[in-house]
Amino acid sequence: MDATLKIALDEYFEGASKLKPNMFVLVRDDHEVSPLIEATFSETEPFTLTASDDQEIFAGDILVYPKTRQFCFVDDIRHFPDKKIFIIHYYTDFDFE
Repeated sequence: MDATLKIALDEYFEGASKLKPNMFVLVRDDHEVSPLIEATFSETEPFTLTASDDQEIFAGDILVYPKTRQFCFVDDIRHFPDKKIFIIHYYTDFDFE
């Protein structure tokens, strides 16, 4: 992990209690991408997030949830333009142990 990225994530982790719920830090190519992404964990589908379609998220990106320090590695995105949402499937490091 790039030192600059580590410092940025540490700041988010320290201030996590002040962040609105469902706010993720977007990481692309080992760099933080602003602004924060608002997404929700699915209650019915494991390893799935829902986000509005006005945000740029791509397969290969990482969404970091500062409140739990969870790293969500994006591997599939489905766009539903009629609903104006993305359904994002992700995996974590622990999925492959």
